Amino acid sequence: MTNPTDLDVTGLRTAVARVLPHKAAHGADQPLDGLLLDFDGGHLYVVASDRFTLAIGRAAATRPTLAWSAYLDSSEVRNLHRFLELTDPRDPVSMSRDHDEDDGPVLRLRGRHGSVVLLVDEHPGFPDWRKLAAKALDNPALDEPVSLSPGLLQRWAAVGDSATFRLRGACNPVLVMADDFLGLHAPRRNQLAAIPGPDDWHQALTHPRKDSGMPDTTGPAAQLRELAAGFRARTDQARAQARTEREEREREDIAARAAKCMERLFPQTLGLVLPPEAWRGYPAGQESTAPLAVAHLGEGMFVTYECRRAATDDPWSASTSTFDVVVVLMPCSCGNYVECIVDSDYSLALALDEAEIITTCLSMCTPSGAPEEA
Repeated sequence: MTNPTDLDVTGLRTAVARVLPHKAAHGADQPLDGLLLDFDGGHLYVVASDRFTLAIGRAAATRPTLAWSAYLDSSEVRNLHRFLELTDPRDPVSMSRDHDEDDGPVLRLRGRHGSVVLLVDEHPGFPDWRKLAAKALDNPALDEPVSLSPGLLQRWAAVGDSATFRLRGACNPVLVMADDFLGLHAPRRNQLAAIPGPDDWHQALTHPRKDSGMPDTTGPAAQLRELAAGFRARTDQARAQARTEREEREREDIAARAAKCMERLFPQTLGLVLPPEAWRGYPAGQESTAPLAVAHLGEGMFVTYECRRAATDDPWSASTSTFDVVVVLMPCSCGNYVECIVDSDYSLALALDEAEIITTCLSMCTPSGAPEEA
């Protein structure tokens, strides 16, 4: 029987990434250290706030369904973040509000590369974001200077390449708007006039400079600066393009190497269940010092592949021999991961059997790496 709350949304990963910088730090101010997901029947709104800023990302549903809302606490936000990291921003994500075997409310998400079940709170005491946003939008536009905290401005970088800031007076929130995004930035309570003020700056910049008796500086310096600046801009652009192309090659190469390694070392297990498109490549310097490929196995497990250069005792040797390193990451009961290096179908089977036997944390795990603040 079809769940009446089932829906497919596009743009969920982008909506979540845009609002994560605005939620409170873990445990700092509950429930503001979590996210609110609010579906109105046609759009899913992802909301975060720490009282200083409020961010609302919007994702579109492919068809209308029943409205619902769900609050995710800080730990479930980390689980959502890990799930969305494996999802292409353009891919639809299937969602449904449901209950688990203990009749507790849950949110089920399914994507092309996996699924996740998140525990939700139906009555978290989250602020009425619709009322706050509507009130801010109703404020008339006023051409008044507004005092803001510079440290908070960097949060809006997650919106993307472009955003519009609209002023609503010195004492009202600034509106931050972009496609499928609305943000509010509260002004500082104690606003002090800038010293010197605009008039002082204008007089200082337009007043003729006094003759200081310095020698004449006419010469090719101005032209030299212009030529140097142009050369540097072209060089930086060329380097950025080369870096982008190199990273794309590394992504494709490490993913292809991982697929071939699975066919060679794990022909009866991983080689059968992981198609080449299941691998996601990362260039050197992101997830590790060397290029890395990751595939999702389901049930919270991942497998990583890395091609490492063989060590040599000769510091002057230019050895090019490499070897494969395959690591299975299995969830620990404490919330972290247990890493297990495998090199054959049999060693993989042993690792999976041992994971089923161990039900308590034995302090052999490593941090999951999920950020407290995005």
